[in-house]
Amino acid sequence: MKKITLLAAIFAVFTMNAQVFIDDFEDGDISDWILLDEDGDTFNFFPTAFDGNNAMSSQSWDTNAGPLTPNNYAISQEIDVTSITGLTLDYEVGGQDPLWSAEVYTIYVSTGSTIADFENTAITVSFNEDLGDDPLAAGAYVSRNLDVSALDGATSVYIAVRHHDVTDQFVINFDNISLDGILSVGDNAFQGFNYFIDSNSILNLSASTSLENVEIFNLLGQQVVSQKLSNTNETVNIASFETGIYIAKVSIDGQYKSFKFIKK
Repeated sequence: MKKITLLAAIFAVFTMNAQVFIDDFEDGDISDWILLDEDGDTFNFFPTAFDGNNAMSSQSWDTNAGPLTPNNYAISQEIDVTSITGLTLDYEVGGQDPLWSAEVYTIYVSTGSTIADFENTAITVSFNEDLGDDPLAAGAYVSRNLDVSALDGATSVYIAVRHHDVTDQFVINFDNISLDGILSVGDNAFQGFNYFIDSNSILNLSASTSLENVEIFNLLGQQVVSQKLSNTNETVNIASFETGIYIAKVSIDGQYKSFKFIKK
């Protein structure tokens, strides 16, 4: 299930670690990815289960069709990385059959969303691998990490997974694709910022400068509120929220601040 999130691991005055995107595919749905079958054989990425978890997969061999020559892309939706630096991509990948796992893939993070963009090294960071070179990927997941900080300063990026340049193996599986970074907090815009929850379960926000927007996420990373603001004093009704911990992301003058609160 795709989640575009802002889960803070460390709350500080100026920066915090933040997860801005994750898809664990546990809902068995990959319809929020754009799928391209560039080799035209009608075989593309598909949801499946592997190693006890749901995954996004592509094949280079089919029981009925025999050997395939995939050139398949799965492209994420646009991911907002405004004010995020130190971007890193993490994911798990593995060949399904231990004896036929020499699958080849490339994973991209780009400010563009087209195939031409993914091949443009000026706006894209990528990693290519033949899983046959890693015995640990034969029939099991291996974890990978890609430094994407070269794209720091971008306002949005796309993740693309490509299965290509291979034939007559079996299936490649991807899981837990996530993008993380460090959220920059503008201290000047947030001088005088304050918040509290009153007895009526109203979240009150105030600042010296007009507030622009507030987003609220639960700890599963699901967005539960997105509300435009325009005044120095604003309110958000959280009475319908379930009891628990939430993270709010507030913007003022194009800068962002996140904070944690508890709905009792």
